[in-house]
Amino acid sequence: MAFGPAAAVYAFLVDQPAWREDCRALGALVRGARVLDLGIGPGTGAVEMARAAKDTRHVGLDRSASMLRRAARAARAGAVTLPLVRGDALRLPVRDGALDGATGHSVLYLLPDPAAALEELRRALRPGGRVAFLEPRRQGAPLAATLAGGARFAAAMILWRGMSRLHRRYDEAELESLLSGAGFTGARAWPVLGGHGVMATAERA
Repeated sequence: MAFGPAAAVYAFLVDQPAWREDCRALGALVRGARVLDLGIGPGTGAVEMARAAKDTRHVGLDRSASMLRRAARAARAGAVTLPLVRGDALRLPVRDGALDGATGHSVLYLLPDPAAALEELRRALRPGGRVAFLEPRRQGAPLAATLAGGARFAAAMILWRGMSRLHRRYDEAELESLLSGAGFTGARAWPVLGGHGVMATAERA
């Protein structure tokens, strides 16, 4: 629902300074001529990453046509080149080793089989290619700290935690283990978004 009929609400909630700041941090972890943004959504994160890293070319992938249309509008408004592809994370439309890296914001927790998606992503990455993900954190953050971030931030975090409760959440060790289990090396994770999110990075051996 949030990624189809209610895409406008989702796009409004994530279009905020805290979300944008962590998207820029996410993008800084991955560089290259061909970086896939997995589950691009409304394009907020990918546009921030593209604007912050001129030496990196991002390509967005999503299953939702509504989100891809929003991402296209966001790219035009942000004056960035952002090729978009409609596709499935479990069957990436690229050859082996075609990608230099990949990012994902709020995508693994929604997938029916995140381990299989990471294995597929590893196939598509060249040796040495890096990945970086930002996912909902298991522990969350105190309500007072959430409210201190402002009404829009609080609404986004409450919605995000509500959605993740229906799917899954990760702590730092779990996300590192997920990446390592899919064959990535050097996995490390740390809390972000005031403790509501967990960011992680790893490399394809």
